[in-house]
Amino acid sequence: MVRTHKKMKKTKYLASRHNGRGNKKKGRGSGTRGGVGRGGVWKHKKTYSLKFEREMFGRHGFVNKTTVRLPVINLTELSRQIEEGKVGKKDNVYYFKFDGKVLGAGRLLYPAVIEAKAFSKSAVDKIEQAGGETKKFEVEKNGS
Repeated sequence: MVRTHKKMKKTKYLASRHNGRGNKKKGRGSGTRGGVGRGGVWKHKKTYSLKFEREMFGRHGFVNKTTVRLPVINLTELSRQIEEGKVGKKDNVYYFKFDGKVLGAGRLLYPAVIEAKAFSKSAVDKIEQAGGETKKFEVEKNGS
């Protein structure tokens, strides 16, 4: 007959006086279990905490709920959309409205009127160099 699980150690000590500690006075206090609570988590209980308490590692803290996170688009992506025909054209000028921030990575190959909530300085310079213009509309604030 094969035993399916190991017998628990404490059942061996049931109805005994010292429970395998020697003198009964040695089992008093929290020293026998390595301290109280979280004590020793970075010292003698480190392997236990690494295995079973992974949530204690890493960054934790507060997230500012009032920060408005805007979607972003680069000028390279905007030029690609113009080439694919996804942006409307009127009088040799492309019109593009974006509900976020336009960043200046890449270059704009076509004159365009771009309306967005925010622009980076480099994006404004590159748009004006390409013969376009920028228009800004206000961000709606949540709450009060």
